[in-house]
Amino acid sequence: MKGFRKLTAGFLGVVMALGVCSFTALAEDDTTKEIDSMDDLTAAVNAQADGQTWEITDNFNVTAMVDIHESITINGNDYTLTFTENIATEENKGKNSFIQITGDADVKINDLTLDGKENVYHCINVYGNGEDTKVNLDGVTMENGKGYGLVNNSANVTVKDIETSGNGWGGINVDTAGSKKSTLTIESATIKEENSVYIENKNNAEIKAEIKGGTFEGEVHTAEGVDIKKLSITGGTFKEDVSKYMDENSAFVKDEDGNYVVADKEEIKEKGSKFYISDEKALKDAIEAQADGVTWVFEDETYNLESTIKITKDITIEGNGAVLNYTKDIANEKDARERCGFHIDNGANVEINDLTIEGNGKIRHGVNVYTGAGQDTTTVTLNNVTMNDGTGYGLVNNASDVTVTDIETSGNGWGGINVDNAAGTSESGAKFVMNSGVINESYSVAFENKTGANIDIKIKDGVFKGYVGYGINNDSFGENVDPEKTIDANIISGTFATDVEKFIDEDSHIVKIDGEYVVMDEEEYDEYLDDQRDSGRHSYSLKEGKTERDDEEEEPVVTPEPEEEEGPFSDVGKDNPNYDAIIEVYEKGWMAGIGDGVFAPNGTLTRGMAVTILWNRAGQPEPASVAPFLDVTSDAWYAKAVAWAYENGITSGYGDTYGPDDFLTTEQFTRMNDIANGRTPEVYVGGAPYATRGWVAGMLVME
Repeated sequence: MKGFRKLTAGFLGVVMALGVCSFTALAEDDTTKEIDSMDDLTAAVNAQADGQTWEITDNFNVTAMVDIHESITINGNDYTLTFTENIATEENKGKNSFIQITGDADVKINDLTLDGKENVYHCINVYGNGEDTKVNLDGVTMENGKGYGLVNNSANVTVKDIETSGNGWGGINVDTAGSKKSTLTIESATIKEENSVYIENKNNAEIKAEIKGGTFEGEVHTAEGVDIKKLSITGGTFKEDVSKYMDENSAFVKDEDGNYVVADKEEIKEKGSKFYISDEKALKDAIEAQADGVTWVFEDETYNLESTIKITKDITIEGNGAVLNYTKDIANEKDARERCGFHIDNGANVEINDLTIEGNGKIRHGVNVYTGAGQDTTTVTLNNVTMNDGTGYGLVNNASDVTVTDIETSGNGWGGINVDNAAGTSESGAKFVMNSGVINESYSVAFENKTGANIDIKIKDGVFKGYVGYGINNDSFGENVDPEKTIDANIISGTFATDVEKFIDEDSHIVKIDGEYVVMDEEEYDEYLDDQRDSGRHSYSLKEGKTERDDEEEEPVVTPEPEEEEGPFSDVGKDNPNYDAIIEVYEKGWMAGIGDGVFAPNGTLTRGMAVTILWNRAGQPEPASVAPFLDVTSDAWYAKAVAWAYENGITSGYGDTYGPDDFLTTEQFTRMNDIANGRTPEVYVGGAPYATRGWVAGMLVME
C-alpha cells in the first residue's frame, strides 16, 4: 500500500508540473494540511484547530513531541514517522512521548507507523478528561518506545488493526487520572510485548477495558487490587490463560501452538478443537458450548462440582489424571439426567480417558450411559476411568454401546457395573465390552433386561471382587423376559469371586484357585497346566471338567484338595469380622442375603431392607392394612414389612412416598431398632455414615 501511494503521489506531481491538469484532491486549505517534513508537522501542531485533517505524504524524522489538544484527524497513508531526538528523560516528564493527546479532543489516527527508536517513552500517550476525550486508532503501528506503545489515562480510546512491538514497558496500558473514567475498546490488534495489556487504576476511578479480538503474545492482566471485572474479554488469541477475564458468553479452545483462542460460545462450537478446562467455570462453559468433534482437556488437579456433566455431542475427554470431586448431594434428583457424575445420551459418541470420579455419596451413578426409545445408540469408551462412592452403580449401560479398559470402581452402593435395557426398544439392545479393570464391589456386574431386547456382553479380562451375573432384584427383568434367551454374556478371561461357569466362552476354562474362580482363554490355560506340571503341583481344583489339550502330551493327574467347609455365602469368609454375626442372623431367618449365595456385607442398607430385617426378627406379624405409600405396591417384597413398621411407629415416609431404595445411616437404623424394641431413641444428630449389611448383622446379635 505504501509503495502504491508513493507512486501515485509522484505521478500526480509530474502531471501538475507539466500543466496537464489542475488537481486539487490534496490541496492545502484551512482544514486540510499536507505534511511531509518536521517543519510542516511543527506548523500544523502550532496551528491546530477542531475539524482539521492532517495528511502525511512521506516518511520523515520527528525531533519533538507532537502535542494534540484539538479534534484532529491524521491520515498516515501508510507512512512512517521516526523519532530521532532523545527526549525519554525525567527532565522532559510530561513531554517525553511521541504523540500526546490531551483536553476534550476527538482524535482519529489512521494508517500510520510511529517508530520511537527508544528516544521516547510512550508512542501515544492519551492524558484525557474522561469520556470527553475520544481517540480512535485504526491501522496504527507503535514500536520501540521505552515505555508503552499506547497509554490511555482517563480517556475513551478505541483501537482497530493496531500493532505494537519492541516497547520497553509493554504494549498497552490503561490507568486513571484523578476521578476521570477510562475506557478502552480493542476491536483488533497484534500486541507482541511480553506485557501485552496492563490495567491499572491508581486513583480508583471508574475504568473499563474490553478486548473483542486480536493477537496478544504476552500477558494480559490487571494490577494487584484491581477488580478483574474491569477487564472483559470476548475474543482474541492469547499466549496466557485469560479465562478469569472472559465474558460469561465466551469460552476458549487452544490452537495447535498452545495459544488460548477466545470466542463466543456459539463460535467455539464450530471450531472442533480443544477446549481446555482450567477450572469449574471453564467446565461449565465447555458443557454449554459442546459440539461434535471438540476435545475437553482437563488439568491434573481436583475440580469440585455440584452438578451432573451432561453430554449429548460427540466429545473426547482427556482427563490427564484429574479428579472430579462432587460436593453437593444430587443423588436423589427426580430427573435421572441431573443426579449422576456423567449423564451421556442422545446418540452421542463419547470417549473419556484418565479420569477419576469421586461421588462422596452425593451422586447416583458415576457414569450413566443412556439410549432412549427411538434414539441413535449412545456409544461410550472409558479408558483408565475410576468411579468411586456413588449411591448407585459406578457405571450404568442402559441400552447403549459401552467399551471399557482399565477401569476401576469401589464403594458404590448398588455395585460396580449395570447393563440393562430399561429404556431401549425391542430393536435396540445394550452392548458391553470389558477389556480390563478392577471392580471392587460385592455386587460387581449385574446383567438385567427390562424390555426384552437382546443384550450382548463380553468380558475379556478383569478382576471382580463380588457377584457377576443376572440381576437378583425383583425388577431386574421385565414380564416374560427370559435372561437365558435375551442375554448373551461371554466371559473369556478374568478373576471372579463367584462362580461364572455358565457364562464362560466355549474356548475358555475355569479354575478355582485360592477360593477365586479364574477364567482362562486357551493360551492362558495351556500355560497354567504347563506351570502345574513343571512345578510338580497337581493338587489344584478344576471347577469345570474341560481339560482337553490340543497336543498329545499326557494329562496331569488331578488330585482335588479337600475343601474347607464353606458358609452359605460366597462373599463372606471366616476372615470377615462379622462372619459369626452374619451366620447367626441368617440361621435365625432375620437376614437372608441378596440372592444366589451372596450376602453383600459391604452393601449399603436400604429403607426396604431395614424394615424387612426388623419385621423378620419380630416373627413377620401380619399388618392390619397395606402401606399408605404410592411407591410401595402390594406385591413388593418389603410391602408387609413397611406396613407393619408404619403401623408400629418404627418408620414414616416422605408424605405420599416411602423411598424403599433410599439408603439409611447407622444412626437412622439404630433409632428404628430402638423403637422396634420399645426403647426411646436418642436425639437425632445427623451426619452418620451409611449402614452396611455386615454392620447391621453385627449390631443385631450384640443386643
